[in-house]
Amino acid sequence: MATTAPASRLPRRLGAAAAEPRLRRYGAERFEPAWLSLWALGIGRETGEALAWLLAADNLPRAMLMAGALPPHPAESDGALVLEGGGPPTLSQFERWWLWERLARPRRWALRVMPATLRPVEFPLWLGYAPGRSGRHARLIVLS
Repeated sequence: MATTAPASRLPRRLGAAAAEPRLRRYGAERFEPAWLSLWALGIGRETGEALAWLLAADNLPRAMLMAGALPPHPAESDGALVLEGGGPPTLSQFERWWLWERLARPRRWALRVMPATLRPVEFPLWLGYAPGRSGRHARLIVLS
């Protein structure tokens, strides 16, 4: 289930002007944009386009379900920090995550994982840094 496709980026819905006040509410004094590299696998009917995507990495306990299409364009460098999320999960891991999603949404039983759609994606984050209680350590606040 290996892929060599370039990573595409999900759109950033919060700009710096919207992220800063939210992070400051949690005590962040500094903040920066970042991207988390994940793996996406399409969910759909046997023939046709993917209707949704499971976003995950091999070291994560759960996958995120995202409805709709992924951006078709590769990620471009914007100077933001890129965090390595992990390697691609196995097909059986994706199938297990999809089973749990189907149990929660019974009308989705006709949809299946589409192994040929595996591709890397970068998920947008904002990282906030707040001083720790001891003064030596900083707290990391993640806003997605």
